[in-house]
Parts: sequence; C-alpha cells; structure tokens
Amino acid sequence: MEYPAHMPGHDSYSNPVDRDDSLFEDHDYASWEAAANTALGDQDLRSLTTQTLDGIKREPLYTREMHGADHNGAGLPGSSTFARGSSAAGNVLGWEIRQAHFAQRDGVNERILSDLQNGVTGIILKGAPTELESLSSVLDGVYLDLAPVHLAPGSSLAQIHVLIALCDRGCKDLSLLRNNLGLDPVGLLARTGRSVFELQAEVAQCVDAVTQISKSHPNIRSIALDGSTWADAGASDAQELGAVLSTGVMWLRALTAVGLSVEEASRQLELTLTAGPDQFLTTAKFRAARICWTRIVSASGGDPATAPLSIHATTTRSMMTRNDPWVNMLRTTTACFAAALGGADAITVEPFDSAAGLSDDTGLRLARNTQLILQEETKVSSVIDPAGGSWYLEELTTELARSSWKILQGLEEIGGIEEALVTGSWQASIAETRKARLAALADCSTSITGTSEFPDITEAKVQRQAIPNDSMQPVGEQRCEPLPSFRWSAPFEQLRDAADSAATRPSVFLANLGDVVTHTARSTFAKNLFEAGGVKALSHDGFENPIRAAETFASSGCRIACICSSDDVYAESGLETATALRAAGAELIYLAGSPNASVIDAADIDGFVYRGCNVLDVLATVHKTLIR
Repeated sequence: MEYPAHMPGHDSYSNPVDRDDSLFEDHDYASWEAAANTALGDQDLRSLTTQTLDGIKREPLYTREMHGADHNGAGLPGSSTFARGSSAAGNVLGWEIRQAHFAQRDGVNERILSDLQNGVTGIILKGAPTELESLSSVLDGVYLDLAPVHLAPGSSLAQIHVLIALCDRGCKDLSLLRNNLGLDPVGLLARTGRSVFELQAEVAQCVDAVTQISKSHPNIRSIALDGSTWADAGASDAQELGAVLSTGVMWLRALTAVGLSVEEASRQLELTLTAGPDQFLTTAKFRAARICWTRIVSASGGDPATAPLSIHATTTRSMMTRNDPWVNMLRTTTACFAAALGGADAITVEPFDSAAGLSDDTGLRLARNTQLILQEETKVSSVIDPAGGSWYLEELTTELARSSWKILQGLEEIGGIEEALVTGSWQASIAETRKARLAALADCSTSITGTSEFPDITEAKVQRQAIPNDSMQPVGEQRCEPLPSFRWSAPFEQLRDAADSAATRPSVFLANLGDVVTHTARSTFAKNLFEAGGVKALSHDGFENPIRAAETFASSGCRIACICSSDDVYAESGLETATALRAAGAELIYLAGSPNASVIDAADIDGFVYRGCNVLDVLATVHKTLIR
C-alpha cells in the first residue's frame, strides 16, 4: 500500500529526512555550563552541587563528554555488569506484586484471598504459625503453586518446615513452588541483639536445612538478605547495600563449603532492598546491587549469567509518617516507581497507614493498587532499563556501587558482618549516619511534607489496631547491641503528641509588622515551623506599629511571640516591638530571620527562626516553656 506524502489537512508536515540538522547542534559541556550560569544570574552553577549521606556528589549538569566515558562498558540488559537488568527481556511481564500480612490477625485469611483475587501475585506472611493446621487455616483457599507465600525475614526453621509441609500437601509438582523462606539469622541478631546459639552455629543449622530443601524443591529460595534491617536503623544506601553484600558473601562461603556450587548457592538467596522517596538514588541502588553481586560471583569462580540476583524491593518503613499519613501514598508511589525502573523482581508497598498500626482494608487496597496502576496502566515494566543512558543515573549507579563495595571490603577486613555486629563497630557506623539524618531533619534540609513542612494541627488522627506480637521476639543470650528502629518523622511526632495531649494547646503569637506583602513570607515560614511541633500559631494581617502589636499580644493569652516582617521594617521598629512585647508579658521572643543578617541585637531576642535553623531545638525550648 502506498501512503501519501503527508496526511490531508496537515500542510505543515515536513519529512524528517529533510530536517535542518543545525537545529540539533551538539553542544559541549562548557556551552551548557555557560547557558546555565546565564540563567542563574548571580548564582554559580557549582553551588547547586549536593552530596548524599555517602558523600556522593550530585552535580547539576551531566553530559556524555564529562560523564559518559566510564559507562561505555555497561553493555546490554542481561549481560556484562548486569546493571541494566538480570535478563535481556527485563521485567516485560511485570514484577511480582507482594502484600504483607500478619498471621495472627483476625480475618487474615479473608484479606489474603481478597488481595490475591484483586491483583496481588505473592504473599509475605509475618509471624507464621508453627502448627500445620493453624497455617492451613490462615492459607485456606490459596493455591500455593500459583501464588507463592513467602515467610518474612527472620522466620524460624519450625515455621519453614510447616510451610513446606503445607506446600507439599497441596502441590504435586514441587518445581512449581517459588517460595522464599526468610532464613535470616544475621538480621534477627541485628534487630534483637539476641540469639539462642552463636551466629555461626545458627548459620550451620540453616545450611543443613537449605541443602535438604534444595534437593526436592529446586525453585525455592531459602535465605533472605534483608536490607531493611539496616535501613530501618537509619543506614545510608551504601551502608544498606554493603551490609547485604557482606551477608551474601557469608552465605556463599557457608553453602559452597557443603558442596553447593557458587551458582547453586546464589540461587538460594533473595536480596531485599528498601525503596525510598529519593527516586534516582533508589533506582541507582538496585542497579548497583547487580553490579556488585556480579563481581562477587565472578571473584568466587562462578558464572554471573547463571546466578542472577533475585531482588525484592520494599518501600522503606523509615519514611512513613503517622501525621498526615495520606502523604505516604505519594512517597510509596515514588518509591515503587523507582524500584521498578531499577529492575526489581518483586515489590512490596507499605500501606499508607502502616505507621499507625495494622492497616485497614482501604490501606491494603491502595497499597496493591499503587503497583497495579504502575504495572498495568503506565506500562513502566514494558520498557527494558528505561533509566539506561541517563548520564546522571549512570554516574550515580557507578558511584553508589563503589561506595557499597568499599563498605563491603571494610566489613570483610574485620571478619565480616558477624564480627562487626558483635564488636559494635557496625552499630556505631550506622549511628553516625543516623545522627547526620537527624541533623538534616532538624534543620529541614530534609523536609517531611505534612510533618515538618505544611503540618495540619487540626487533622483527625488515623486510628488503627496495634500490631500483634509475632514469633520474632528477643530470645536467647545477649550477643550484641540491637539496632534501633528509626522513623524519620518520629522526633516531630513526639512533640506533636505532647502538644495534642496538653490540657490547653500551646500557642505562639505572630507579631506581623506591616502589610501582608511585607510579612507573609516569614510569617508563613514561622507558622509552619511552630505548628510542626503542635504549637498553634496565632497570625494576623499585620500591625501598623509596635504598640498595637503588643496590645493584641497581651489580650491573646499567649506567652511566646515571634516577630515577622522584612529586614527594613526590623531596622525601623524591630527593637521597639521586642521591647513592647516584653513589657506586655512575653516570656520568649523570637524573630523570623537569620541572626547573621539581623539588625536587632541578639541580646534583645531569645531566638531566631530561619531556614537552616535547628527546628527541633526551637520547638523543644517552646515546649519546655509552655507545657509543664
């Protein structure tokens, strides 16, 4: 069939063969840099460079000329370093959509069946029973050869044997079983600090079980390398990946020592990495994991092509908030999308209300639908390695792989992850990163929408049932210091809880000077800052003079005031306003603005609130004054 030169009614059509290539002139880095600097005006392009917690620089401009040389060997998906995917076909059929459930919860069977009927393709069971009939009741109606049931990391040998017995009872072809059994004595030791036996003895027990299971169940993966153990304690992305790799090396040694090949041992492992709100860093982490594992398998004498790394992504619990939990849906959507771009083989999305307790049916439905929409409607998995060729992402992947490898080497030098935990050196390293995270949260360089930014102190709290105790409680002797659980929003939530439970909600008076245009930027900032700690900010359109501001303060019932306006107004009447507020009974007086640029003597002001100040310190002082 012969097509017309152009479609009727589209006279502007031009043949791409005849286009003017001068319109697509290839500019070098210097040209882009000059154009960017022109657009920025007085600000230098290099000032936009930031760093991750691992010290990886994130530059504002990436080009093939400056960053492409190191990535020419990335190869195709399913080959070379495997950064671009474990197989040439990628995940074109989609990833496994998982949902986690607590086995002890009332109505758990109905919820599991509802998930499987509505798009979930794999179940993670937490606190699985150790009695066959109890587990059979929990999983009644589940076709275990079609919808794999995975045990949560840290599960016991007793739980594992019961699940296998149930699978064997309901499945004739054992090769169809694709469960992950969750053996993770390292993670359990790190979380609880306790174990019945020393770690090497527990690993030996697991190895005996794995060798037996692998003979009869060829597609079951028994061992979990759970990165959420480290991420939940505040670890950086490189620390999370480095610790997971060190644990993987430990298992390769243990399994090959009893006769399994490197490839067979690798196929017994499933790596879980957390997916966070930083889209590009999350995608880079999943790509870096394959690069590092390829190198480990090669160095161990194995063939990476026949020992692909199975990666499960779980949206990080650390980023979930109790206040304004609906924002969590945006966080988990970004995290799920990033994990899919990174080539995750399976993904679990935390329900938006999980930080409040047991998620309700709405939370579970939204969690699974987040994945279904991304997989089925956006077709994100239909493109193989959609992130490939982005010089920014390629560079970030390479640098994260290098940082993770360096951490792996450091752990191996001191005897591996076990020795690092027993001596406490690993806990200390994560504590340093946690301290850096807390500092970034405190000065809001890492902001949390709905918690530290744009809080709503009148919101109705989401109430959920408490999460039941499971079988992974601390048992045995104390072997090491347990890692804490660190949610990023917790410091602000503690302040909000104290303010919410006070007999009278604490409040601060905003002494806004001048018209709305003059004070609104700083008064809005101050309102957000104080209400992040549950302190209600009483705002006004603006006072024409200090006397009027002081009179209104005196009748407000407040004991704390914050002056908000422009630097010019501060120079004219800031000191007079502070004096008048003090005379009217203000116990604490803050000024919205940097102390370095302030025209008011710091001796006349109790504190300054500005972008970059320690918000948690300010709020702690206010709470100490207002909440007895």
